[in-house]
Amino acid sequence: MSRGISATPHPRLRTLIWAGLLALAGCSGEPAGPAATVEPSPPPLPGEGEDAGRTVIYRDTWGVPHIYAPTVEAGFHAMGYAQAEDRPEQLLMNLKIAMGELAEIAGESQVPQDIVARLFDHYGIARRQWPDASPVIRRRLQAFADGINAFYAAHPEDVPDWWGERTVEPQMVSAFGRMFLYNWSIDEALNDLRRGGIEPGFTSPRRASNQWAVAPQRSASGNALLLIDPHLSWWGVSRFWEVRMHAGELEGSGVTLAGNPYIGLGHNARLAWAMTTGGPDTGDVFALALDPDDHGRYRYGDEWRTIEQREVTLTVRGAEPRSVTLRFSDHGPIVATQGDTAYAARIPYDEGANPMAVWEALNFADDYRGARAAGATLAMFPQNLMAADTDGNVFYQRTGRVPVRSGEFDYSKPVDGSNPATDWQGIHPAEDLLTVVNPAQGYIQNCNIPPDAMMVDSPFRLDGQPGYLFSSANYGPALDGWTNQRGARAIELLAGDDSVTVEEALDYAVDVKPFGIDRWIDALDAAVPRDAETRPAVDGLMAWDRRLTRDSVDALRYAYWRLTLADHADGDGLRAAIDDHLAIVEGRTPDPVALDDGQRAVLADTFAAALTRMTEEVGTTEAPWGRVFRVGRDEASWPVGGGGGDQYGLTTLRTMGYLDPNERFERWGNRGQTSTQVVELSTPIRSWIYLPVGQSDRPGSPHYADQAAGPFSERRLKPSWWLPEDLAGNIKSRTVLDLTGSTATPAPAP
Repeated sequence: MSRGISATPHPRLRTLIWAGLLALAGCSGEPAGPAATVEPSPPPLPGEGEDAGRTVIYRDTWGVPHIYAPTVEAGFHAMGYAQAEDRPEQLLMNLKIAMGELAEIAGESQVPQDIVARLFDHYGIARRQWPDASPVIRRRLQAFADGINAFYAAHPEDVPDWWGERTVEPQMVSAFGRMFLYNWSIDEALNDLRRGGIEPGFTSPRRASNQWAVAPQRSASGNALLLIDPHLSWWGVSRFWEVRMHAGELEGSGVTLAGNPYIGLGHNARLAWAMTTGGPDTGDVFALALDPDDHGRYRYGDEWRTIEQREVTLTVRGAEPRSVTLRFSDHGPIVATQGDTAYAARIPYDEGANPMAVWEALNFADDYRGARAAGATLAMFPQNLMAADTDGNVFYQRTGRVPVRSGEFDYSKPVDGSNPATDWQGIHPAEDLLTVVNPAQGYIQNCNIPPDAMMVDSPFRLDGQPGYLFSSANYGPALDGWTNQRGARAIELLAGDDSVTVEEALDYAVDVKPFGIDRWIDALDAAVPRDAETRPAVDGLMAWDRRLTRDSVDALRYAYWRLTLADHADGDGLRAAIDDHLAIVEGRTPDPVALDDGQRAVLADTFAAALTRMTEEVGTTEAPWGRVFRVGRDEASWPVGGGGGDQYGLTTLRTMGYLDPNERFERWGNRGQTSTQVVELSTPIRSWIYLPVGQSDRPGSPHYADQAAGPFSERRLKPSWWLPEDLAGNIKSRTVLDLTGSTATPAPAP
């Protein structure tokens, strides 16, 4: 299948080629005779001709903005303008979430989220940090905010009523960055509380991602390759937005969030970077012994300390304003109280951590050392940071701002905050973080698994280091010694391919074969008698390619079986008996499947029940996977391949989370692959990408759901058209911004 790979030279190279041709024509030693012709100059490319030196937003076939601007600040201004144009309501809502004002829009249900935002004071810290931020960052965030405001000034009809006459401030942008990124650590702390048996009453979102890097020695082209594949909700605050940038020294492609001015995940001209959930432990809960006679103070060592109280008023849609008393200790904000014990959640991302420094380091990096510098800011949220550069380097760091803790206590649950020995003892320097550059294996992957499972013969081991530096109890059943279906499948593909082509990399990014499926089908084959009524369906599975493609009938039969089996009392026991994902990490032969007669009967009976259920729900056992599993928006949907849910054995590298069945027994995707990108670190870089739905939030836009109907349903990444000559033939609109007067002039596409 064609991936739209362009062989067009980079514009600088193209200029040199034309200069060379003209030089040869002029230095041939022969005067030009009547038969001699000189090729005309190539037509202007985006950003050239009359647009040279201007700030222009070109939109391509998919509505993606390609920003050409003379300076970084002009580019950030245009990014703010374009984000507001595409996501006019979500952008402002994201800022309101960061400021703790979501209940004003969404009502009573969002009061807990507003309380968390106020407890951790994202907006307050951003405002206090602002005077001390670097002039460069302040200038760029101001330009971004100015671009947002310029759009709304020109289009007041797009300003939601709940925003009022407010102006977007750069401190709001900074607050949004803090809220989105540092919620990982807040959730770590809240889950410590849950592990201690206390429910804080605040929800935590589901997060996952894939990433891998292939070094030049295992790449067919001799260039490094990188997969960027976050798995978050397709809606709300985590809905990614595509962009291409050619603004002064910032040239790049990728995605960001509405309300953020930097390329969040993607590449510049020399470096590509990816992130997945997982990392060291960056959040704790301290149990504070309250004075039984005065809950306004708590014991610390031999003294009593006072709990600070702040009164805030929350505006709640459809209800009276809510007055809330927030309580704070030296160990952090108090998130729960039981009897004479208060529980304080603490994260290390105080006013000394500025998330914008991370994106500055990545967006303007010259090579992998820019990724290392991003980790060295100690402002990176807990993540697996992976990068590759055009020099052929691949880099990994399990990064975050990690407190130094005593080895005498278990910080995966609440610790005694009255004991000074439990206090944090500083922050680990970046040199302590797990890091590898150019591993001998020639590949790295992390699909939300611990560091020892990243590759065969991983250089990382839990022994000999603080467990909290290796991982957090928030990210899996144990700190080490396990993997998941995605991680095992990634190793199966990458370790088994010593010459990965770009075509293969694109296929691996959207791979839909669940790891370990062959063992399950072989076990079913052995369990179902040859004369059983279900035997033809089993034979179909035996002949099937075991891929969850949208047109596969066997894929849907298999899914119904695994969903039915998961509800059986023996389901977990059978998974333990059949699955052996860790074998591929350990480089050994999987343990043989040994089932007793009762277990085999469960497999056969649940398969028969699954076929009956499939007939009852979709009317036939001949329906394909895409009859049930869909991608859609509003009332329209399209078939989609790929699975999710390790508990069902249906998780594939192309991961999606599906909602419960609707009245048509369709399961619509609502999370998973959020903005998948494959980058070849060639010179120049080439990249491919898709979103699950579309670029625009405007129902009347042709880009409201076009990627769902096209590339996403078809399981085909589209070319980014990042290079000017690739974009040239795919421009659908052109807007020139006048930054002096903050006006925009739509113009015909060239």
